Amino acid sequence: MSFRSRFRLTAWLLALPALIVLALQLVPLASAFRTALTNEHGQFTLQHVVQVYHDPLFLRAVRFNLLIPLASVAIEAVAGVGMALWFHELRRGKSLWRTVALVPFALPEIVYLLTMKLVFRQHGYLNSLIVSLAGNNAAIGWLSPGSPLAVAVLIAVDAWRVTPLVFLIVLAALEQMPESYLDAARVDGASRWQLIWLVQIPLVLPALLVALAIRAVDAFRIFATPLVLVGVQQVPVLTSVAYHYKVEANDPAAANVAALTLAVALLLGTALALGLARRHTAQGS
Repeated sequence: MSFRSRFRLTAWLLALPALIVLALQLVPLASAFRTALTNEHGQFTLQHVVQVYHDPLFLRAVRFNLLIPLASVAIEAVAGVGMALWFHELRRGKSLWRTVALVPFALPEIVYLLTMKLVFRQHGYLNSLIVSLAGNNAAIGWLSPGSPLAVAVLIAVDAWRVTPLVFLIVLAALEQMPESYLDAARVDGASRWQLIWLVQIPLVLPALLVALAIRAVDAFRIFATPLVLVGVQQVPVLTSVAYHYKVEANDPAAANVAALTLAVALLLGTALALGLARRHTAQGS
């Protein structure tokens, strides 16, 4: 067999799994579009789209699907950078504390969320501690239906679980930073805060942006956290509403409309982010 034939065979063997995976993605996607945009007779219609887009539950889900991920990613950025800076300066017990910091991310998501529900429910561990310290009237409704506090708890729980991912990426960038940069800044009289704001953070910013981009795509697909802690009706998001339409309302067309809305929004957002990154790279060069 000639070199060209072997190269062509190798290329096909490598491309075949990718084509199979692509087909497994495109076939269900095409089926979802067909179900969402046709009636029971197979004719094109926007009836399902109009029905879903006028549903108050769906409109609430859109708002929460923007609020929770944006707030969660912002918290993860601040907490992740702060943890990375602290761990970078830590001299004793770094391995132990790094392992402790990774526990929320290492746990299976359902185990983590059920544990958080035991902590924050009305008669959970946190309220038991508060009652033992301040009396029965001091109990707090952390997950009270429709309360801003419940939304804040969801954001905190979601952020805490994934902050270790941001922390590890930023810490790796800090540990690869040449120490000579910090030594030169110290010689010039830079304070500790100046070292952080003017040297360390600018140098780890590319790694931080990569971490936040990965996390942002995942955050907008949030599903289990609000579903486990408070349920679909209290704090709906697009994924849980699609689940509600499919499983509880037995309306596959509405479920596909909700799911495809999120998919198209993520696709457009990713394309916009890539375009801005490419433009920034071109201007920098």
